[in-house]
Amino acid sequence: MKQLSFILLLIPYLVCSQNINGILYDDDSTVKGALIINLTKRDTTYTDIKGNFEIVATKNDSIMFRSLFHHPKKVKVIPSHFNEVVVFELKKRVNELGEVMIAGEKHKPFVPIEYGEALGFSIAEDMKKNPHLYMPESAYSGGINFGELAKLIGINKLFKKKKTAIKYMEYKQVDSLFSNSKIFNENLIFEDLKISKEHKHLFYQYCTSRKLNAELLSTPDNLVILDSIFKFSHDFLQNMKEADTLNNFDKK
Repeated sequence: MKQLSFILLLIPYLVCSQNINGILYDDDSTVKGALIINLTKRDTTYTDIKGNFEIVATKNDSIMFRSLFHHPKKVKVIPSHFNEVVVFELKKRVNELGEVMIAGEKHKPFVPIEYGEALGFSIAEDMKKNPHLYMPESAYSGGINFGELAKLIGINKLFKKKKTAIKYMEYKQVDSLFSNSKIFNENLIFEDLKISKEHKHLFYQYCTSRKLNAELLSTPDNLVILDSIFKFSHDFLQNMKEADTLNNFDKK
């Protein structure tokens, strides 16, 4: 009799529940490894590497989207969510830096007259000590302006260092690192770093956001990368604990 009652209670759930097939985006691309929670049914899933997900829901269920790098989003299930692949968008977290005031520091107001008098006195004193610095160029160079000559022959360009932009590791490079390396493998992720399997791709995304220099991939010594990965895993797990705390709070 108890089994029959349980089946009768389960029938409405099975009849009304359907799968929502969706894809999660932000302003730039798809969101990988995001946590998706059906708060009504206490069911969870994650987006895959392409941002796709599937979760069981019924009309009027509350769905929560969470990602370490985005603001959480809560939506109410409507009938159109079951008709086709639904696109949901998350907003990235932006660090807002406030103004920093130095306590106790007082700025003296700028007085043009006093500044002009002090500057004039300093120049006059320097002219007495170093008169050759204030002589016309023709007085000691035979009329040759060495500054202009240097510009003509391009000497200044020889001393300008060419700035090269730093290239950081992309998600595909981080994924490839853990797939093809003897050191960076799944044993390192799951056993040493204590990253769970369902959070693996989310951890890759986190490593990408921390901006590792891509040139490190070409060096034979990977100790720098290894040290960075251990630091990233510590911060990542701490963030996941905070996310789980918020998740448990929402379920209550």
